[in-house]
Amino acid sequence: FKRVMVNDLVLDKNGQKMSKSRGNAVEPWDMINKFGVDALRWYMVAVSPPWVPTRFDEDGVREVSAKFLGTLQNVYSFFTMYANIDGADPRTFDVPAPERPEIDRWVISRLNSLSKSVREYMDSYDLTKAVRTISSFVVDEVSNWYVRRSRNRFWTSNLDLDKKAAYRTLYEVLLGVAKLMAPFAPFLPEHIYLNLKGSESLGSVHFEEYPCADGALIDAELEQRMGMVMQIVSQGRAARNKVQIKVRQPLEKILVAAKDRDLIAGMEWLVKEELNVKDIQYVENVADYVNYEVKPNFPVMGPRFGRLLKSIAQVLASSDARSVAEAVQTAGHVDLQVDGETVRLTAEDLSIRMSEREGFVVDIEGDVFVILDTELTEDLILEGIAREVVSKVQTMRRNSGFNVVDHIELWLSGDAVLEQGVRTHEAYIRRETLCDRLELVPKSSEVEQDSSYEEWDVNGHNTLFRVRRVEGPSEQ
Repeated sequence: FKRVMVNDLVLDKNGQKMSKSRGNAVEPWDMINKFGVDALRWYMVAVSPPWVPTRFDEDGVREVSAKFLGTLQNVYSFFTMYANIDGADPRTFDVPAPERPEIDRWVISRLNSLSKSVREYMDSYDLTKAVRTISSFVVDEVSNWYVRRSRNRFWTSNLDLDKKAAYRTLYEVLLGVAKLMAPFAPFLPEHIYLNLKGSESLGSVHFEEYPCADGALIDAELEQRMGMVMQIVSQGRAARNKVQIKVRQPLEKILVAAKDRDLIAGMEWLVKEELNVKDIQYVENVADYVNYEVKPNFPVMGPRFGRLLKSIAQVLASSDARSVAEAVQTAGHVDLQVDGETVRLTAEDLSIRMSEREGFVVDIEGDVFVILDTELTEDLILEGIAREVVSKVQTMRRNSGFNVVDHIELWLSGDAVLEQGVRTHEAYIRRETLCDRLELVPKSSEVEQDSSYEEWDVNGHNTLFRVRRVEGPSEQ
């Protein structure tokens, strides 16, 4: 070896030295048998830099196994499932990266940026940053964004150019990730690599050259634009959570900062789909949609201003709270005239509270703000019911062990509002659930006692569902 790195001391999760006499020693083989070698190795590198003492926590290994390795395995299983259904071999799909859809070009760009970053981290022996960056890419960008955004492309029945591009892109991403993570977690990457490469493999992922970034495939502008879209979507979901409105419930509009208009131009549809809103509008100032309350931070201001404190509090109470808050946000301070003196107050001197105006919810992160219009019209409520019905049916399909291509028949029994939502959006429900027959059944004691029905809460409407797989050729 040219150089060897070793771990510092491995302590227990409380920072105490491990010893059998204390009963806090961890047997490595117990961890390996429980979680596997890959999870243990990845955790040991990811939890802290090798040159500082490591606090070993079994829950951390469990999280690596479930959140990172489990997510990667799910992405790989998703890919192979649809490739097997289509009889597709992405190795044969010659779709040049620059000619693929924007989301494909984005994830390929991110893969190459990742390769560049990981190389730099490894060259400087910062292995912890390397594995954390790989984990973030797999979970946040590949699974939670690319695969989810591209799912419908794999569902289509025709193996057209767009579907081939999706297959080829995910193939390249999985292969690239397998190579990048192989030195840290050798077994799952080996499994993925050998199955993806087939007869074209070198016999092992560990015989491959470590990935180098292809600068021609890195599009920094596209990465920045998609990054802003992802941030707006993340904040929009956070805003929904504040008022406990599920993403399946459509909303009328989202408002974002006018300064971000050019950055997300052409990608507004992504924001609308991800947040399930009908429209996106641009506004100049978030203050138009919130109320401010400004009070003195007495523990901080008391020692500074002494006798003036009471007068400052009176001036603040009579001042326009929005103007004070905006001055502090933009200039970092506000100047007030108090008893003939100019008093400068900073953010530390003040307690600034913000509350949304009725009908809106706001989320602010740095200089990015997102405002959701939370008013629900009758049309939005009915569409929300339809989307919730689809969700429940998909859950029942999975619980029943149906294949993703199986067609079904569906019976529903609910109140008048539920029926109106289903009738209004019947085509959508049937399309999304592969439903060949949908029947609304009047509520009766006979239906309620029928064990073939399952009861679900559909946005506050108790509804009975019955799902049956269609045997033989589909009616559609």
